[in-house]
Amino acid sequence: MKALTEKLVHYGVLVVLTIVSGWVMWKLSARGQEQAAAGKLPIRPLAASATPKALVTVLPLTPRMCEVTETFAGAVRPWERFSVGFEVGGRVLTLGTDAGGAPLDEGDRVEAGQALAVLDDRVLRAQRAEAMARIELATTELERLQDARRRNPGAVSETVLQTAVTDRTLAEAQLEMATKNLEDATLRSPVAATISRRLINPGESVSPNQIVFELLQNEEMLLVVSVPESRVRELQQRQLAVERNRRAAALTAASATGRAADARNEDAVFRAHVRLEGRDQFGRPWPQIDGEVYRIAEASDPQTTLFAVEVRLPNEDRLLRPGMVGTARIVVDRIQGYEIPSSAILYRQNRAFVFAVESQNAPLEMLYWSLGTTPVHFARRVELPHWSDQGSVVVAPTESTSLSNVITRGQFRLSDGQAVRIANELPPLEEGVAESSVEVRSTQAAGGRTL
Repeated sequence: MKALTEKLVHYGVLVVLTIVSGWVMWKLSARGQEQAAAGKLPIRPLAASATPKALVTVLPLTPRMCEVTETFAGAVRPWERFSVGFEVGGRVLTLGTDAGGAPLDEGDRVEAGQALAVLDDRVLRAQRAEAMARIELATTELERLQDARRRNPGAVSETVLQTAVTDRTLAEAQLEMATKNLEDATLRSPVAATISRRLINPGESVSPNQIVFELLQNEEMLLVVSVPESRVRELQQRQLAVERNRRAAALTAASATGRAADARNEDAVFRAHVRLEGRDQFGRPWPQIDGEVYRIAEASDPQTTLFAVEVRLPNEDRLLRPGMVGTARIVVDRIQGYEIPSSAILYRQNRAFVFAVESQNAPLEMLYWSLGTTPVHFARRVELPHWSDQGSVVVAPTESTSLSNVITRGQFRLSDGQAVRIANELPPLEEGVAESSVEVRSTQAAGGRTL
C-alpha cells in the first residue's frame, strides 16, 4: 500500500509540473505576441552564419601567360615534290641501291647526289672517245699549220689557219657534249628525299626527260590550312609582331648581356599546335605536334576565296605522310590572363559572366551566446568585359578583369550576394579581416569574343 501511495504522489507531482510549465510558456508566448503586435518587441534577423547556403565548387585562379588561338583544318603536304628523269634516252642498265645493297624502291631514303639509276652508256662512251680523237687530230693539224707559217709566213693562208682553229673548237664542243651525255646516263637525286614512286625497271627503255622517279622532301612537312578573309588580317598582324620580336631577340643575343633572349623566345615564333585527326586503337588522340607558320598566301584561291596558310611541321621520324588531315590551333596572341573553364561561364545576350566567391568573417551565435567569428562565403556575379572562347577554356585578360577564384559547379541557380557553402577547400581567412576575393574594375563592357 505504501509503494502504491508513493507512486501516485510521484505521478501527481509530474502532472502538476507539466501543467505549470505549459501555463508559463503560454503566458510568455501570449505576452510576446502582444508586444510584437504593439511594435514593442524587435525581431532579430537571422545571423549570416545561420542563413541557408547553396553548395558550390570553387576553382582558384592564377594569372598566367595565355595563348589565344584560332583553329583551322587542313591537309599535310610534303615540303617539296620532285619529278626527275634522264636528259638522254636509252636502256636502263641498273637501279641505284639502298644502304642494304638492294635496288631502290618506293619508300627508300636517298641522299643528295646518290645514283638513282644508270643507262647503258657504251654508245655514249664511244661518242666521247670519238670526240677526244677529233680534238687530238684537230690540235695536231693546227700545230702543223702554225709551225709551217712560222717558218714561211706565206706558206699557209689566214683562211686555212682560221679553219683549223674552228675545227679544234668544234671538236672541243663535241667532247664537252659527249662528256655531259655520259654523265647524264647516271640519274642522281637532286636533294635528300624519299622515293614516293618508281616508274622504271632494269632493261626498260626511256626517252629524254621522261619522268622515272618521284621524290618527296619530308624531313619537314607542311600542313596547309584554308583561312577566310575575315581572319587572315589577324594572322598577318601576328606575323609582323613575331618578325619584330625575332629581330629584337637576335639583337639581344648578339649583345654581351642577352638576359631577355629566353623571355622573348616564344614571342619570336609564330607557333601553331597541330593534332592529326583520328585516334589509336585505345581511343587516345595522337600526340600534339608543335609547328610554326611558314607562309601566308598573298592572294586568295579564286575558287574558294580562302587564303592558304602553311604550317611547318618537324618530321624526323617520317611518320607524317602527305594527305593526312590535321587541325591547327594557330597562336594569334599571347597575353597575361586567366584560363576559366567554359563550364563556369554564363552567357546573356553576347555578354559573359562568372560567379566568384567573396569571404568575410561573421559572428557565430547560438541562442543568446556568442561563440566568436567564422568565415562566411558569398557569391558575386562578375562580368567579363573582354574574353575569348578557346574551346575547353575561356581566356580573360588581367588588364580588364581581376579574379582569384571562380565557381565551377552550382552557379546556374545563384543570385548576386547569395550565401554559399564551398564543397572544396579555400585558403583560411584571417580572423578579424574581411577579405574580398573578387575585384571588378569599372571597365566598359564590350560584347562578343574579341580581346
